[in-house]
Amino acid sequence: MTVRVDLRLLREGSFVLDKSFLVYMKYMGQPYDAALKPLLIKTEKENILIDTGMGELPKKYKQFYPIKRGADENLRAQLKKHGLRPDDIDVVVNTHMHFDHCGNNRLFKQARFFVQADELRYARSPERFQMAAYMSELLDVKGLDYEPVRGRLEVAEGVTIVPTPGHSIGHQSVVVRVGEKNYVYCGDASPLRENLEHRNIPGVLYCSHKALESIDRLRRIRNAVHIYSHDNEQLTL
Repeated sequence: MTVRVDLRLLREGSFVLDKSFLVYMKYMGQPYDAALKPLLIKTEKENILIDTGMGELPKKYKQFYPIKRGADENLRAQLKKHGLRPDDIDVVVNTHMHFDHCGNNRLFKQARFFVQADELRYARSPERFQMAAYMSELLDVKGLDYEPVRGRLEVAEGVTIVPTPGHSIGHQSVVVRVGEKNYVYCGDASPLRENLEHRNIPGVLYCSHKALESIDRLRRIRNAVHIYSHDNEQLTL
């Protein structure tokens, strides 16, 4: 029996950062418009969202991360294009808890959230060299239902969480089986195509050797269509 699955990349604009944050030891000093593009998965039974973008940052952070957005490049408007409201989302998977991947979590208080247990723990008490990537204001929102994950997990038929640590301590990617293809939402294990194709680890790291192992894990997936979290050329599927 073939399960019907509809995949849509949503547009949440972009934010400007040094491209070396995305590719280790390259592009230093080069600004890059990093796309923000959560993945909407509509199955016959559930609506699933992978990452929630950046949303509106707390005022004290806005000066550091300039955001570029069109009039309809916000999560509510993007969901509306597909006939959905935030309350219609049943499941949210955060690849990790950096601010540009969980900024709109607060919109989905009716959903179940799946996050690796190590990531949840670390996000609430990061080490000094990782503190800039986590914002407690976005994580600890009253009413959100975080369910700790330990390793692989099938969150719905054909939708599987795969641990890909390295960029963060508990990073996870998501594989969606559609027919003979595996759509792989890499998250920041491979934020750009070149990370995966050239085995170039991201510039922001918790552990470099685990980051490379995770890239190789994603490369080994057969019949894969890889989705890169910040690539500003791949905006549709």
